Amino acid sequence: MDVLERLAEEFNQDTILFIGSGVSASAMLPSWRVLVSWLRDYTSALSGDVSAANVFLDEGDLVKAATALTSELEKLGKSLADFFHDDEKCLIFRTAEPQEIHKLISNLPTSSIITPNYDMLLEKSYRIAGNPLQVVHKGEVESLNSIKRNRLAGYLYKYHGCITKPENIVLDHKHYSLAIHGQSADMECLKSLIQTKTFVFIGAGLEDPDFNHVRDYLNQIYQPSSIEFWAFMRNCEATIGYYKEHHGINLINYAGEGNDHSDLSNKLKELLAKIRAVDSRKEEAIELAKPLVENLERYNGLLRQTLVQANEDIIPLDEHILGFVAFFDTVEKAECFRYLNEYKGNELADVSNRIDYLINRKLLKQTEHFLLTVKKGYSIEAAEIFEDEIMEYLAERGNG
Repeated sequence: MDVLERLAEEFNQDTILFIGSGVSASAMLPSWRVLVSWLRDYTSALSGDVSAANVFLDEGDLVKAATALTSELEKLGKSLADFFHDDEKCLIFRTAEPQEIHKLISNLPTSSIITPNYDMLLEKSYRIAGNPLQVVHKGEVESLNSIKRNRLAGYLYKYHGCITKPENIVLDHKHYSLAIHGQSADMECLKSLIQTKTFVFIGAGLEDPDFNHVRDYLNQIYQPSSIEFWAFMRNCEATIGYYKEHHGINLINYAGEGNDHSDLSNKLKELLAKIRAVDSRKEEAIELAKPLVENLERYNGLLRQTLVQANEDIIPLDEHILGFVAFFDTVEKAECFRYLNEYKGNELADVSNRIDYLINRKLLKQTEHFLLTVKKGYSIEAAEIFEDEIMEYLAERGNG
């Protein structure tokens, strides 16, 4: 099974796409280097000192170049927001139209998108496809919490800012450092998603600081062998084995030079075809199985059957734990303990022991801070059994 076939098997509606700047290249959006050059020209036209920025640009240190320029703008009473508003070249971030690659991305069977790109290409593409996404901007705490708790069905999270809100755009060292290493709601949301979801990077380079941050964070919390993380990378064939062995990242190679990312579109077409083949196979299996289950009740007590097989007994606390986690699909451990201890009156030690037991029996999964459901029939049944009770708990907590 090749890497695209494996990704097609893993791909589902909870998969998160991380869309880098390479995806915008076909719409003639500037590269990061070109954008910083525009900022330099804007600063120079205002009689700002751009000598340091020129040195950093020659060295290829774009963050330092942007930092030197924003510092000069501040001395002139200007800001990055003024640059994006005043410089006519920046209109392209608003006016650029989606290309073939954006259509391909919008056809992938997920509506969970994260991007550092400032442009509006993805918003337009999903709107054209009849699947508009809720745009979540940097610093919108309520929306970020909804993303963490799986309460947004379709979202586009623009964690480096957007041209529609230029005052929040991340470009220089100060803002970049806060975005990547700070303890903001944005960073906590990103870390939560990294721990609990399958990520697919599209259009980011191996030296992209966002890619490297996610890579390094994954290696802090997981062994490489346990990571399911995918990245389409240009001309990366020589490093595929290294990244898999040392970082647990599945690289998918595509060819190209300069602003040419056309082969990326070819790879996405292949992926879409393989996903459709997987879906078709699953549908055929469901059709073949229908006669076997038509006369059975919907789940036929599958939750209790599963617990009896695991424990030779029914422990109500196990049912509550499985029901609570399955209701959310992914839930913070602290929230689960709060519900079972403070709301249901169970001892913390009992809750901890039963959670460990269910994990050991592979009826639950976990990361450092989250519990994850095992997507089988007993989980669906458990969530349905306790749905009303959990809704009451959430209502009381919200009113409290």
